[in-house]
Amino acid sequence: MKPKTALCLAAVMLLSLLQNGPAAAAPAERLESPVQLELRAVSWRPAPGNDTYALLAGEGGTVLRWTGRFFMTLDSNTKSDLKGIGWHPSGTRALLVGRDGAFLEYDGSGFRSAAQNRTLWFEDAEWRPQGDFALVAGLNGTLARTDGTTLSLLNSTVGAAIVSISWRPDGRFAFLCGDFPFVLRYDPEAGTIDRLSTGLADQYLRGVSWRPDGGAALVFGTLGTLYRYDGSGFSPLGSPTANQWLAGAWSPDNRTALLAARGGLLYLFEEGGNLTPIATNTTSPIYSIAFSPNGSYALCAGAGGLVLRHPPAERPPVNPPVDGNGGDWLLLSAVLVMAFALMTAGVAVYMMMRSRRRAREAEELAEAELHAAGLAAKTKGRRPSP
Repeated sequence: MKPKTALCLAAVMLLSLLQNGPAAAAPAERLESPVQLELRAVSWRPAPGNDTYALLAGEGGTVLRWTGRFFMTLDSNTKSDLKGIGWHPSGTRALLVGRDGAFLEYDGSGFRSAAQNRTLWFEDAEWRPQGDFALVAGLNGTLARTDGTTLSLLNSTVGAAIVSISWRPDGRFAFLCGDFPFVLRYDPEAGTIDRLSTGLADQYLRGVSWRPDGGAALVFGTLGTLYRYDGSGFSPLGSPTANQWLAGAWSPDNRTALLAARGGLLYLFEEGGNLTPIATNTTSPIYSIAFSPNGSYALCAGAGGLVLRHPPAERPPVNPPVDGNGGDWLLLSAVLVMAFALMTAGVAVYMMMRSRRRAREAEELAEAELHAAGLAAKTKGRRPSP
């Protein structure tokens, strides 16, 4: 094969790989958190545009407000560990609940502490999409309804901790998970709580998240247990880890979700596809995940003040293109650099081959001259003497 032909083929193969190579999930970006205490919950204010922000809560009454650019530390007026955040659908207020009966309401400017029962330890709080009441759940099977001021206890039918609440987006019912191997289905209209079995008997289902369109839910638990619920039943999903799942959240795009497992593991779930690992550069557990209302990115909160963003914030290129898409410009730059490198290598090979060819031609010419001289000498020696 000629050097020029090989060079062209190599350039074509490189361009094909750059355009059609498998896409890997972008790594998570670690944000500079102002605290090093455990962050147990993160939730975005349900408001459009620039009016939205996220609350993060955790150990020792810690509450942070993420503006989209930086963190603000808020005074919650409590030292109790906070475990759950539930925003009212209107975005006007949020419930924050936790240990020692912690039960706070945040209105965007400050906190109000509602009546507490310190014998109750709460794990989660979620407002019904209609906004008429919220469910609050916790240890020892604690389950209650509240309008934000008073609590009305319900019979959860279990004596173990309830740690996760997720309403179907139409508010028709809620799924509850905890330290038990089944899902509790709460119907507010009928006032019933039913147990939905997955066939699992020796592991706990400790988390649930409904898809925003209400068409499916992800249910996850210990030893990598993972199910997809489609309204008719639970279908087991192949789990890439045997670690306990700790958190999960659907993106507003209804196609993808993020799932976190113990050990700092984070995965991107796609409907009809596999779970793709996301690099986090940490082994700290991630306890809570929440997508921004427009779905542009998610925040992940965890131990030691851990806050991750996925996907990471876009960084402007050093020399941004005047026109066109930045990704296309980067691809073109990579192709040009590699093509130049290949051309340089090709020219070097060509010059080496030409040098060798010229040296070989010079040697052949020298041999021909010597041969001609030898023939001339022999001919002269055979001439008759005068």
